[in-house]
Amino acid sequence: MTREYAAEMRALIDAETSHGPYVSRQIAREIVEKLEANDPDLLTGWLMVHAERLIWGAINERDRSTRSQARATGSRSAFAAAASEHEAGDSKALGHWLGCRYAVEDGSRRVLAELTKADLLFVAESYEDRARQNSFEAAFFKALAKKVRTGTVADHFTEDKLAELRASLS
Repeated sequence: MTREYAAEMRALIDAETSHGPYVSRQIAREIVEKLEANDPDLLTGWLMVHAERLIWGAINERDRSTRSQARATGSRSAFAAAASEHEAGDSKALGHWLGCRYAVEDGSRRVLAELTKADLLFVAESYEDRARQNSFEAAFFKALAKKVRTGTVADHFTEDKLAELRASLS
């Protein structure tokens, strides 16, 4: 009989996070240490089951990091200067921007240098969708803060009341 690595790990994670506030990175470290000492088969099996997803996440994180670094080091004036240098023949002047990867409609990740108008519009829409979602969440938490002047959310809201509040904001 084969082990249900995903189910076992989920149960372990649920048990470790079931009480009080926690720091997820700290809990992760503790789980890894416990499994290394007591059940390395579960750790290895779970990692193998999730290897593709973990590597996919690492690729996405690397791409986000590259874009973030380009934004941080690419102020408007620096971008304008690099664009001018690029137009003057320095093909590497915009390299930190042109090499950034973005997810496009077909699910592939392409460098900015190769994006078409349709790709650019898709990327822009993706950012606008996230901005709308983030704006909604910010409005929700601000509305909660207005109601929760003392105590905690649970002192003032039930699940049904929270659902009503969220619905009223949308």
